[in-house]
Amino acid sequence: MLGAISRRFFHSSKAYLAVSRSSALGKLRKSTGYSVSNCKKALEMFPDDISKAEEWLHAEAKQQGWAKWSKIQSRSATQGLVGVFSKDKIGIMIEVNCETDFVARNAEFQQLVGNILSGCANHIDAYPATESITKKVLDEAQLKDIKCNTITINELVNSAINKFNEKTVVKRAVCYKVKDNISLGSLSHPTTVCPNLEGALLGKYGALLVYKNNSNEESVKNVSLGVCQHIIGMNPSAIGELTENDIKSFNQVSNVEESKVEAVAEKEIKENTGENPDESEEKTEGQDTLDTNLNDNEDTRLLFQPFLLDTNVTVGEIVYKDGLEIVDFERFECGQNSAENIEVKEASSISI
Repeated sequence: MLGAISRRFFHSSKAYLAVSRSSALGKLRKSTGYSVSNCKKALEMFPDDISKAEEWLHAEAKQQGWAKWSKIQSRSATQGLVGVFSKDKIGIMIEVNCETDFVARNAEFQQLVGNILSGCANHIDAYPATESITKKVLDEAQLKDIKCNTITINELVNSAINKFNEKTVVKRAVCYKVKDNISLGSLSHPTTVCPNLEGALLGKYGALLVYKNNSNEESVKNVSLGVCQHIIGMNPSAIGELTENDIKSFNQVSNVEESKVEAVAEKEIKENTGENPDESEEKTEGQDTLDTNLNDNEDTRLLFQPFLLDTNVTVGEIVYKDGLEIVDFERFECGQNSAENIEVKEASSISI
């Protein structure tokens, strides 16, 4: 009887140990991406300490020059996708790079971007917010340990490297959390709907816009999307600030437009009554000067650039008339070198 119990205990312990080792092996494979045989060897050396096993694997990879991993890490990854997401006072934009556009178009790669967007959204949502706008700018090193459900971004990336046999990098992210009367808008180009995160968009370019809706009209949302499209296309370096004279100019333009409508109506009346229409054709003083000031193509400030969707007006005039006040924006371009950025807007986490 005692012998039977001992044998049963021995077999159950052996089975538990096998399951435990299998779990550790799987975890080590996910976190490092090294081969099964090398991971097994590391666990034999450090059976009770996965972190030490991981350190040993990295050291061996450098020393032994494990071919596949070393070659992949030394490659250039300039293709990939920019993912954007804004919903319920949370806004996220990330850049995930790979080596070829073929992999970037793969549905599984797009799902990877969606998972990382979701992880970043949960990360900023849990961040304590004391101000109206909380903004975090994250680089590759800061992103690695962020959780996506039960695993880290680093583990997701290592799994992707094994799957696609290409270098995969989560290069950067910007995360917003807003409250009160602050709103968020987002857009990608070209626009591809993310397969596994509702409301998220994927493309080669992305824009996130932070704004106040001073009119409380639903149409402002469409204006914000137009501004996002402008940011992607025109790549402004800063917001700029409207002066009282600028606002007066916008009102003058409105008066000029109203005068034109009235002049056309008056002309039609005079034509119908036989009066001379030339007498009513008077040019508004200062109109040419105003148009020249509003259409300065050299300006890199967002509010002073001709609006991409209607170059007869500036972005400043559009947002002013529609009751939208721009607070901040970010633009990502896939494969863009950080040294090529026109302006490094933020270097670390901030609260506004």
